[in-house]
Amino acid sequence: MNSLIPAELPMKVALGFLLSLLLCVAAVGQEATDPAFEPPTGQSGSSGSGVRWNGTLGMVIMNGKVYQQFGLRPDIPIGNWGLGLDLTFRFDANGNLKKDEWDNARAYLEKIYYVRYGQPGDPFYARLGALDNVTLGYGIIMRRYSNTIQYPEIKRIGFYSEGEVDQFSWQAMMNDVSELDQPGLMAMRGSYDTGLKGLTFGASIAHDGNQFAALKDADHDGIPDRLDLFPGKNDFDIRNDLLASFRSDTALRDYLISSGYLPDFRKVPVSYRDIKESVTELGADVGFPLIKEKKFSVWTYAQMAKIVNNGWGWALPGARMQVGPLVVSAEYRQYGRQFRGQFFDFTYELERAQLEGDSLFVTKEKTLKNLGSARGYFGDALLSIETFGYLYAWYEDMHGAEYTGGRTLYGEAGITPPPAIRVQKISGYYMQPDVKRFFERETEGTIYGAKLYFALARNVSLVYDHRITYYNGENHRTVRVETMVTF
Repeated sequence: MNSLIPAELPMKVALGFLLSLLLCVAAVGQEATDPAFEPPTGQSGSSGSGVRWNGTLGMVIMNGKVYQQFGLRPDIPIGNWGLGLDLTFRFDANGNLKKDEWDNARAYLEKIYYVRYGQPGDPFYARLGALDNVTLGYGIIMRRYSNTIQYPEIKRIGFYSEGEVDQFSWQAMMNDVSELDQPGLMAMRGSYDTGLKGLTFGASIAHDGNQFAALKDADHDGIPDRLDLFPGKNDFDIRNDLLASFRSDTALRDYLISSGYLPDFRKVPVSYRDIKESVTELGADVGFPLIKEKKFSVWTYAQMAKIVNNGWGWALPGARMQVGPLVVSAEYRQYGRQFRGQFFDFTYELERAQLEGDSLFVTKEKTLKNLGSARGYFGDALLSIETFGYLYAWYEDMHGAEYTGGRTLYGEAGITPPPAIRVQKISGYYMQPDVKRFFERETEGTIYGAKLYFALARNVSLVYDHRITYYNGENHRTVRVETMVTF
């Protein structure tokens, strides 16, 4: 897509267009889940304390391939516990089951969409499985991180916990329990309320033990799918066998390669398993309530962070105001060299490790190396009305002589129309990180999509889900169309 909005369109008009668009599309709750576990209306075949079943029948486009799918997705409350399963069977054009979703222990573990204890805001809350919205503290380190950004192509089983004991509170997360040996992305924040009129101090740490764990490698041979010459097989074993077979007749080997009968296996494949790069970020914050009433509050705060072996960033002053269903915050920010705010954000799993050309791996941390210092501002706003939906957006604008990009925009919004309307819910989202101009072209980490729920009959809905993600210089499109029956 070369242009979504003409290049000469003023930024204020472009932002106004986006916000108008977002007001017409819907969103998910503060802790969003897959549509299978988010009923589009209040009507259900079971009570709020009983098991809810969703049966689905439809199609999905994954990695350019069309699959027919059938699924059962129960949502099971057990006291303070909750369990969501994703028992989906997918079949290709020949009617063959997509076996890689059922052929190993991890595949069966992935059928657990989530296990939770408690609810967000309880004295103790924990969730295992899909994580759709994780923000640490005031967000300069991690803001709205999601491990479901490539779902259902890639399923990650994450962990999140939050709670409080007396004056101490905490948050902790892990992006994927299968990456424990790396380890993968892990983060924690602790805060302490001093009791001095609400003065609260916090400290955070986030660590990704191996950014290359994000590379897609379906056959686990160490060669990312984009470079894999022999999908489904070990490239190194096949290459060695072929080299041995053609050792005495290299002319035939070269002819078969040049004619397209064989991929060019003459070069040694580049394995990401031979390299490992970690990144760590530390942070601290302080907050103080100027006004603290039930329906009206104003907080002032400051936060800072350091990406180890890279640079520092500050947000001072910062202010957050809540008036009924509206929450607004704003910060003035300063970044030293080699620093970006909210390094672990919504699109982190897309930017975590990239391929440049056919042999060079580039981690998100590597993109910091030539960054200069910058100054600017950050702001976000959330309007949430329980019976209508909500609108959320955040925007960062940083400027510096040697600071590339500098502007990031994230938005999602939603409406739930009145029950008399056939359209039960519409939802949409857009993010484009670290650019000079929005919408002109898709850049690394750009993601946008929409979901539509349409009532066919009581407890029967048509669900349309369309998502575009842009990474490794390519568009990746996922489309899901299915009939969902709730009983």
